[in-house]
Amino acid sequence: MSNPVCHLDEFFMTRVNVAWHEPSQPGSVDIDYLFDYDVARHTTEPSRFRLAFRLGVKSKTPTPVDFSLDCEIVGFFHFPEDTTDEAMQRLIRFNGCTILYGILRGQLANFTGSFPRQKLLLPTVMMEDVVNDIEREKAQNREANPSSEKKVAKKAAKRPKSSTKK
Repeated sequence: MSNPVCHLDEFFMTRVNVAWHEPSQPGSVDIDYLFDYDVARHTTEPSRFRLAFRLGVKSKTPTPVDFSLDCEIVGFFHFPEDTTDEAMQRLIRFNGCTILYGILRGQLANFTGSFPRQKLLLPTVMMEDVVNDIEREKAQNREANPSSEKKVAKKAAKRPKSSTKK
């Protein structure tokens, strides 16, 4: 057995909003699952990462879905010191999102098991497709708003330093 290359140190559910709604019409509802994530690297330990994975639902049909969903799970990961930067960037996205989605899937199924009708079972997904779609959308947003990243950096730089009086 080979050594693991992506270690989950800890995870937290930072937001879980699930509401069940009485369906207005019987039958199946066509919904989209909305995925997003943010990756942050530790400032002094480059092999440590924070991954925030978000999930929501949106109805594709005029009928409201049986539930509304908006949640976020955050995981803290580390990699062996000899892992290349390219490998860490790829693995934190693909493996990290897969790990957190699996945890979230189980938590939501357990939590919604006491809801009317049936528990919420998130679909199995190809995380590679999910990550590629998110990265493509983020790249399009950067191209459409190239100055937005600079504005955020300028705002952070202009923010006054807090001082404490004794």
